[in-house]
Amino acid sequence: MTEGSGTTNNVDFTIRWAVNISKWEPEEPEWDFLLENITEAEKEEVTKYRFKDDQKRSLAGRLLVRRCCEVALGVPASEVLIKRTKGKKPFCANQVSRPGAPNFNFNVSHEGDFVVIASEPVLICGVDCAAPQQLRRGKVHTMESIHQTFGKMFTQYEWETIFAAGETDTEKEDCFRCHWSLKEAFTKARGDGIAFELGRCEFVLDGPWPAEKAAVRVDGELQLGWVFSLHRLSGDHWVSVARCPPSEVIDANGEFKATFEKPVLTPDEIKTSLTAASPAVSLLCISDLLSPDKLSRYEEVGG
Repeated sequence: MTEGSGTTNNVDFTIRWAVNISKWEPEEPEWDFLLENITEAEKEEVTKYRFKDDQKRSLAGRLLVRRCCEVALGVPASEVLIKRTKGKKPFCANQVSRPGAPNFNFNVSHEGDFVVIASEPVLICGVDCAAPQQLRRGKVHTMESIHQTFGKMFTQYEWETIFAAGETDTEKEDCFRCHWSLKEAFTKARGDGIAFELGRCEFVLDGPWPAEKAAVRVDGELQLGWVFSLHRLSGDHWVSVARCPPSEVIDANGEFKATFEKPVLTPDEIKTSLTAASPAVSLLCISDLLSPDKLSRYEEVGG
């Protein structure tokens, strides 16, 4: 993970950004100013949450999306139009020329301390962040109870990998979260979310645990058109990024697919894109999520 501020000023299409909200405690003037940078509908989504940490994750996610689209496509953040597929996959609906990024798309996730976003210029991406149990509200569960609850969502091979990851429940739960993050990233890339039975997809880690890459089998068959990268962030958060050709997308209404300038890729284009390295995750500050012309005002309100 690379850290720093101001990393959003260069044009890029393959983005991996994260924001740590755990120590961010905005005062009212800063909070109100940031809310001004999203739509009224988005404000309602942010403020409907009961807990402030959930509101912070929601707001940071929406600012990340707008800044990502602004940097990649040149659309002012205030003019970015976000729509969702029937399966709730978000996408940028602005009709703009996308040289270098014919199928530009993004995906966002938040849990625990982090809000993360990934984007791709040609392939379709899905991202998921999985936080340790102690950073999520509710009871901390043993691996025995986790196995009983999620038994059918994982294959026998996956459970064997998870239970072989270490001697303690903490080590095993760490590997479990990594696998869960992979499954979530897979379904989020496809776009059908909970409609896909998680037990059908089986992940194979590339190398000894902890791994940096993984492959997937669906119904026992290796999916050669999919690649997965794994990133461990501070505090034992796992981030999984899935990448696949646009032909894998589930889009009942067709609006998302209509944004693709290259909906069909040649075998060589697929191979080139799949073998391209997935960049490290860059850790951003809240100020990095704003357009440059907003920064002086942000400083005035205490940001």
